[in-house]
Amino acid sequence: MKAIKNYSTTVDADLAKITLDAAGVPSVVVGIGVAMEGGPSGVQLLVPDEFVETALRALERSSAGDSR
Repeated sequence: MKAIKNYSTTVDADLAKITLDAAGVPSVVVGIGVAMEGGPSGVQLLVPDEFVETALRALERSSAGDSR
């Protein structure tokens, strides 16, 4: 598993996870701390090594508003 992105809250990380789920990319959110915030190190989104490129492309498309 590889951390592909850090988020300041679990809400942001969970939204990214939903995007990856829709793209068929398995992922895990780790680093949940007090009050569902990531604490000083944030919340990490992890994916299996073989899905890193696919995950990054899916997140990039999502942030650009592309629905393909």
